[in-house]
Amino acid sequence: MNNLFNSVKSWTRSVLLKVARNFKTYDYSKGPVIRESKSLFHREIKIPVFISFLFTIAVIYIMLIMGVGISSKVIVAAAIFTSAVIVFFIAQIQNREKVILGDNDAVVLMCMLFITSLLTFQIAKEYLSPFASPVSAFSIMAAMLLSSRLGGVYAVCLSLYAAFLNGMRFDVFLTMLGGAIFVVGNVHAIRKRSDFINVGVKTVIANMALLFMFYFVGNYDVSQFKYNLFYSVLNGIFSIVILLAFMPLFEKIFSRTTNIKLIELSDFNNSLLKRLMLEAPGTYHHSIMTADISEQSANVLGENSLLARIGSYYHDIGKLKNPLYFIENQTPGYNPHDNLNPEMSRLILISHVKEGVVLAKKYNVDNEIINIIEQHHGTTIMHAFYHRSLESGLHTEIENFRYPGPKPATKIAAIIMLADSCEAACRSIDEPTSARIKDMVEKIINNKFIDGQFSACPITLKDLELMKDSIISTIMSIYHARIEYK
Repeated sequence: MNNLFNSVKSWTRSVLLKVARNFKTYDYSKGPVIRESKSLFHREIKIPVFISFLFTIAVIYIMLIMGVGISSKVIVAAAIFTSAVIVFFIAQIQNREKVILGDNDAVVLMCMLFITSLLTFQIAKEYLSPFASPVSAFSIMAAMLLSSRLGGVYAVCLSLYAAFLNGMRFDVFLTMLGGAIFVVGNVHAIRKRSDFINVGVKTVIANMALLFMFYFVGNYDVSQFKYNLFYSVLNGIFSIVILLAFMPLFEKIFSRTTNIKLIELSDFNNSLLKRLMLEAPGTYHHSIMTADISEQSANVLGENSLLARIGSYYHDIGKLKNPLYFIENQTPGYNPHDNLNPEMSRLILISHVKEGVVLAKKYNVDNEIINIIEQHHGTTIMHAFYHRSLESGLHTEIENFRYPGPKPATKIAAIIMLADSCEAACRSIDEPTSARIKDMVEKIINNKFIDGQFSACPITLKDLELMKDSIISTIMSIYHARIEYK
């Protein structure tokens, strides 16, 4: 049985190494492509959540028994241990990570990370040392690909598994946990691939500090201490290699939006943003201004400011279809809507949301950005064309002049909705004084709130008040040269 298990481990390890070596990094200068549109990676992994969890529990249980040794006592102990860890894991995520639990891709990724990490720990235990188990690497991947909270939960669970595989050693548990928590706490600071080197260095520092503690209290003799220190350094190196090899692979397969990927999406050399710059320069400038406003508002609310900025870059890409039908791209004295009836104008304006989604999918932009494109107008009313329809004497229902939605489902989408509307409205003010900007922003926020545009997202009145102050401050700084001071 042990020989069979060793063969399986060796085969799995060789396959994973081969995949990592052959994985080609995408050339982002060609566009922000995350999945190949005709490949298997483009499809969602439709595996029921229950089956994913059940399969993962069974695999982990078998791997634990194999890793410790097959006996009646180990079988019972592994069952008790696995049950306890599962209860802890479920208690931590069932009410706090509902979005992830409802995403098939995310659940499969969650389970795959567990299985892969445990296999790696068993290889480290058998061929190296328990202190070479890269708990930090898998915790960081969970934090970046799933959520920060899950990164912390993984750090605890994986440290417990590493300890169980090595005779329930407390020094292994605490050393692995300390290194993982130390790096997971700064996950939001990771903005580029080279930051993974810092993860490895921090892991080594934390592990070595804890090993010194155990040495000083007499847990190790000098030779054991040097041996453990060596493998703690190797742990940091393994963490860097695993992150560099597997993060791009998991990002691509599961289409996860990380800060690193957002930075790559912000590259204006990619073909989609370059098209926006050249074919719709007015929309491009508006998107940049919206991004500045959104980023500051997200910072005030403690949201992901990088996602707010990148979402703003892409929110109006649908205007590439008919750029001259949007006022920011028009030359003075010519408006093609003057020759159209209000109904046709309505259809053209509404279409930019749908066209934006189609274009984003064509370039395989991340789902989080696509959701922002869909939601940035919510179900707001196109008042200008509605009133023109009334003036034309047409029998018009106001509901026909609403965007199709959906309404913003996240705070980031709500932030971009307000930033988009406020920037466009304040740009139309002839003399943008501080008082006029303030009145305009307050009017837009109040109208959106009264119209129920925030009913689907977890935004509060306090959030809206903070956003109002931030938007006014940012827009005033943009137009400071034109504001009259008395």
